[in-house]
Amino acid sequence: MNDTRLNDTGQASWRPLIVIALSMVMMYITSFSVNVLISPIVTDLKTSVANLQFVIVAASLIAGSLMVTAGRLGDKFGKKKIFLLGVIIYTVGLIIVVLSPNIAIFTVAWGIIWPMGMVLVIPTSIAMIMYYYEGSQRAAAFGIYGAVLSAVSAIAPVIVGFLANEFGWRIALSLSPIAGGITLLLAFTLAETDKDSTVKIDLPSVILSVLGFGTFLITSTLAGQYGWFFQKRALVLGGEEIGLFGLSVVPFLYLLSMVLLIAFFVRGRQLLERGETPLLDGALLRNIPFTLGMTVQALLYMVIAGVLFAVSVFLQAGVRFDSLQTALTILPFSVLVAAFSFLTPGLGKKIAPKWIISTGCLIMAVGIWMTGHDASMQMSPMDLLPAMVLLGAGGGLIMAQIATVTMSTVPPEHGGAASGVSETAKEIIGQGFAIALAGSVLFGAVYASMVDDYSRLEGIPLSDAEHQQIVVELEDIFQEISEKEEQAFVASLPPKTWAGFPQLVNDAAERGLDAALMVMNAAVAIMLLLSLLLPATKLRDPELLDEWAAEIDS
Repeated sequence: MNDTRLNDTGQASWRPLIVIALSMVMMYITSFSVNVLISPIVTDLKTSVANLQFVIVAASLIAGSLMVTAGRLGDKFGKKKIFLLGVIIYTVGLIIVVLSPNIAIFTVAWGIIWPMGMVLVIPTSIAMIMYYYEGSQRAAAFGIYGAVLSAVSAIAPVIVGFLANEFGWRIALSLSPIAGGITLLLAFTLAETDKDSTVKIDLPSVILSVLGFGTFLITSTLAGQYGWFFQKRALVLGGEEIGLFGLSVVPFLYLLSMVLLIAFFVRGRQLLERGETPLLDGALLRNIPFTLGMTVQALLYMVIAGVLFAVSVFLQAGVRFDSLQTALTILPFSVLVAAFSFLTPGLGKKIAPKWIISTGCLIMAVGIWMTGHDASMQMSPMDLLPAMVLLGAGGGLIMAQIATVTMSTVPPEHGGAASGVSETAKEIIGQGFAIALAGSVLFGAVYASMVDDYSRLEGIPLSDAEHQQIVVELEDIFQEISEKEEQAFVASLPPKTWAGFPQLVNDAAERGLDAALMVMNAAVAIMLLLSLLLPATKLRDPELLDEWAAEIDS
C-alpha cells in the first residue's frame, strides 16, 4: 500500500470510505424511494404508471449498458476524477428531476442524465474501496459499505414518504442532490488514485456493449406490449404489418442482443490475442465464485425490485395507500434486510456461504408466498408485517455473504472491470429487467382477469383471439386515460359488468399481484439452485481468500 493511502498511524484513512458511503446515500435515496412516490409523481405530472415504469427501465438501460465502460475509465484516468464527474452529473440530474414541469423533462432527467452520473460513481466507488484498503481493512470497509446501504434502504423510503405527504414529492427527492453536494465537497479532499495509461477504451467494444445490453432492456420493455413469446399484437413498421409466424418480436430481439454480446466477448478475445487490454476480459467470468456470486446477486436484486414494485403499485393504485402508508408497509422488509446484512457477515467463517445463501432463498420464498396470501384490497399496513419480515431476513442473509463471494477473490488490478460487470448485471437484471418483467406480468394479469370476469358476468363466451383482442384494447385505453375518461368508460359498460365493476377491479388487482409474485418466486428457485453449485467451503480470513478461490476452482 503506498503512502498516499496511509494516515499518521500507518493505517488506511477512513475518509475515502466516508465519501463513498455518502455517494451511496445520495443514490439510494432516489433508488429506494421511487416505489413510494409512484402515485404522487403520476398525479403531479399527469402521466401513467406504465409511463413511469418505462422511465425507470430507461434509466437502467443507460446505466447498465455503460457500467463496464465506466469501470475502465477509473483505471485509465484516475478513480477520483471519474468519481467526481459522476457525482456532479448525478446531482445536476436530480436537480432537474425535482424541478421538472412536465413528464418530458422528467423523463430526460430521470431516464438519461442522472443514470449517466450513477454509471460513473458505482463501479468506481467499489474499485476505490479495493484500491484504498487491503486485507482485514478491505473486509471491514465492504462490511461498513454494505451496512450503510442497508440502513439507507430502510430509512430513506419512510423519510421520503413522510416528506412527500407533508410537502410533496419534489421536496422529498431534494434530499438526494443535497447529499450529492456534500459528497462533492468531501471528495475533493481525497488523493487521486494510480492511473494506468496503458488502458485503452476500445470504441467497437463500447458500441457492442451498449447495443447488446441496450437491446436486451428495450426488448424487455416491449414484452408486455407484444408478448414474451407468442404474438400479443402485430408488429407494424412503416405502416406495414410484419408477420412472424404467430410469434412475438421479443424472442427475435433477445436473440439479437445475445449475438451482439457474443460479438462483444469475441472482440475482447481478439484484443487479448493482439496484446491489447479488452474492455472486459472474458477470463474474469471463469472465476467461479465471482460468476456464481454475480449471478445470484443480480437475481436477488431482481426479486427485491420486482416484489417491491408490484407491491407498491398494488398498494397505491389499488388499495389507495399514500406514500407514507406504502413506506410503512415495506419498512419491516427494509429494516430486516439492513439488520441481517449488517449482523451476519461473520457467519461465513462458521458456515459455508452456500448454505447461508440457500437458507436465505428458502426464507424469501416463504415471505413472497405470504405476501400474496395476506395482501388484499381491505388490508392495513400491518397485514404484510410477517411477510415483509421473512422477505427482509432472507434477503439480508444473502446480501451479507454475496458481496464477499463475488468480489473478494478478484485481484485489485481487475477491480474496475469486475465491479463494472457485477454492477451491470445488478442494474440490467436486478433493476431494469425486474421492473419490466414485474410490470408486464402484473398489468397483463390484471387486464386478463378483467376480461375473464366480463365474459363470466355477461355470459359471453370468448375465443382466445377475442380474449386477447379485448386485453390489448384495455391496455391501450388505460395507458393514458384520465379520471374523467375512466368514469365515462365505466358508464359505457354493459349492465352486469357495470354493476360488478368495483369487485371486478379488486379481484383483478389481487390476481395481478399474485401473478407477479409467482414469477418472482420462480426467480428465487433459480437462485437456490445456483447457490447449491457453490462448494461447501467456509470463508477464511481475508488474507487466505486466494486459497479459498483456488479450492473452489479446483
